[in-house]
Amino acid sequence: MSERNVEKLIVDSATSFFSKFGFAKTTMDEIAKHIHKAKGVLYYYFKSKEELFNEVLKQELSTVKSKLSQVVEKEDDSLIILKEYILIRLKLLHRALNYHETLKADFFEKYHFVNDVRTDFDDFNRSNLTIILTKGKQEGYFNFKDLNSTVDVIMMIVSSIEIPLFIQNLYPVYEDTIEELSSMVVNSLKTSQ
Repeated sequence: MSERNVEKLIVDSATSFFSKFGFAKTTMDEIAKHIHKAKGVLYYYFKSKEELFNEVLKQELSTVKSKLSQVVEKEDDSLIILKEYILIRLKLLHRALNYHETLKADFFEKYHFVNDVRTDFDDFNRSNLTIILTKGKQEGYFNFKDLNSTVDVIMMIVSSIEIPLFIQNLYPVYEDTIEELSSMVVNSLKTSQ
């Protein structure tokens, strides 16, 4: 088995364990046993459980980022793109169980090693929202005074609902309401005509 395949096997197994049991309750021993490898093999590829979790989280968010980039690149007008971006972001993150782990207050207090991955994801979202809003203003759809402040507020609105949606597993309960919220965000930015 090639080194790349072994690394993928480790990450896939770790993804499953971390998603099911969480970071704290998952051990490197369990992951190694699951893939029928010695624990030392895991440490050959990843220096620590934290480094392995970071890789799992990066790959999970990479999938989310890829799909969100496809939304931003669509030829639709910015009104549709912004609404779709918010909806798809929340839908994809609903399935991102390892991302949920990083939202827990006690997790983040104890495990700062995820900060870089979370910051990268925030920067990605900030960049995409800036692209969408700039396009919308150029198209004459959006009216706002300060681009950066508007991006910040949209990020705060969306991020503030993540904990109850994902940690408390309320996404299925509020899925229709989330669509209404995204419409409200888009409509609040529309130019009055």
